[in-house]
Amino acid sequence: MRPMRALRAFVALLLLYGITAAPAFLLPGKVILQHATAESVEVHWEPPDVLDEPYDSRIEPYNHALGLAQDRAEAYPEDLAPPYLLRHPWRLVAPHASARGRELAAAPLRGVSWPDGVRTPFTITPEVRQARNSTAELMAVMELDPGPLADERVFGAGIDPERNLVVLDVNAFDQGLRRRLAREYGSDLVALRWDPFGGPAILLLGR
Repeated sequence: MRPMRALRAFVALLLLYGITAAPAFLLPGKVILQHATAESVEVHWEPPDVLDEPYDSRIEPYNHALGLAQDRAEAYPEDLAPPYLLRHPWRLVAPHASARGRELAAAPLRGVSWPDGVRTPFTITPEVRQARNSTAELMAVMELDPGPLADERVFGAGIDPERNLVVLDVNAFDQGLRRRLAREYGSDLVALRWDPFGGPAILLLGR
């Protein structure tokens, strides 16, 4: 499996250099192909992760706290943005999109987890950060019908909590698509993730 992923990554790199001769490695795990501007959305590529980090049981309390923080963001979607985890060291980030949200995001999260089968009560105080887009604003794009998924090149969509963006998966793009998305949704709300091998999932049914 890993040799095939490496081959696909190599082919993607060749295609990448056909698009731009000087990609900018600006973010961990992401190559920025086209930067966002006021008129055009960002395009990036994510190389396959061929090095799997070993399981770290210390993540368990943070996984539970993340679920609690997500519930909080859904309860106050206008004030909070989707939370996320960072590692090295582990920490939970709770972004806010309003003054009220800052107080909500800072409240400690308490519960019980079971790392290595050991009952472990936890209290985790989130790291609070300002976010441009609230949960409500991000979800509004995701729930549009048909919205950005109407373009045949877009085969998937999701929210990147760390970057506070709706990310659209595309297997091809042009400047017209970048400009249209920026005009309709805003280049600070939507980005494109290019996957030249991507496409909609196909369900194969036996006879």
